[in-house]
Amino acid sequence: YFEGDWKERGTVEKTGFIIFAGSPDGVMDEFHNPYAYNLFRLDTQGGHVTERITGHVLSGIEFPSINTTIDQITYNISSNFDPTTTPDGNILFSSTQANGSRAGGKGRVMLCVDNWDGAYPRPIYGNCEGEVGGASGRSQAKITFGDRRLVYVESPYMNWGVGQLASVSWDAPYNKTYERLTKDDGGLYRSPYPLPDDRMLVSYAERGDFGIYWFDFKNGKAGELVHNDPEWNDHQPAPIYVKYRPRWINTFTAGKNFGVTTVTYQPFDQVKVEGYPHSWATWICFDTTLTDIPVGPYPHQ
Repeated sequence: YFEGDWKERGTVEKTGFIIFAGSPDGVMDEFHNPYAYNLFRLDTQGGHVTERITGHVLSGIEFPSINTTIDQITYNISSNFDPTTTPDGNILFSSTQANGSRAGGKGRVMLCVDNWDGAYPRPIYGNCEGEVGGASGRSQAKITFGDRRLVYVESPYMNWGVGQLASVSWDAPYNKTYERLTKDDGGLYRSPYPLPDDRMLVSYAERGDFGIYWFDFKNGKAGELVHNDPEWNDHQPAPIYVKYRPRWINTFTAGKNFGVTTVTYQPFDQVKVEGYPHSWATWICFDTTLTDIPVGPYPHQ
């Protein structure tokens, strides 16, 4: 890890996953663009994550898409991009839904979440007809801490990464909770980053030079300047502060003869180790050849 002078101060024993968007060489999307981004999971500890979670080695079943060092977790013939972690452990990202008859055949960009292993993708906002914003782009989403708002950049075009700031409730992402945060359309915004004290950093430009500002929620515009290099566009502020690790989301793996579900818990108000919230996990193993029911991630399966 590093401090402000970028001198190495030491190493950390454990790191979490790195979730990133990547486009392999030679691919194209359904519009014949020379890219198709999807999300990948990089395990910096070399795989065997389920064994690390549970503390045990289970013989008789493999985890080909979970215990790997690197694995693709989303599959979209268009692109998935801008991943971030939600407070409850989901992976939140933007997803281009271009196929079919959506928005007159032009598609939509929705906000989507998935489990860390890619097992349970589900739309959050922007994929349905009638939702505010229509076929505008939705990108760079983050969740605020106090009121749990899903803040994102709403762009006039699907392939733009700048625009105005909008939000919906993370707990109830419907039209009735939609709110345009920016009141003055004279400038362009990108890279919103909420902080635990309910402030938010944002990249803003009235003309051409983007700088980093505190966002003024009351007046709906960029407020106090934080940093602006006139020779460069300044984007993607990433404040460093203490974060609790989000809880693990349950995962499920089925083999030919065995199925395993890893169930994880994190009761913040009950268990603390050395003063910090603690989580643990267990797994359940069952013989899929004897159950005679469909194998899947849902409770009835």
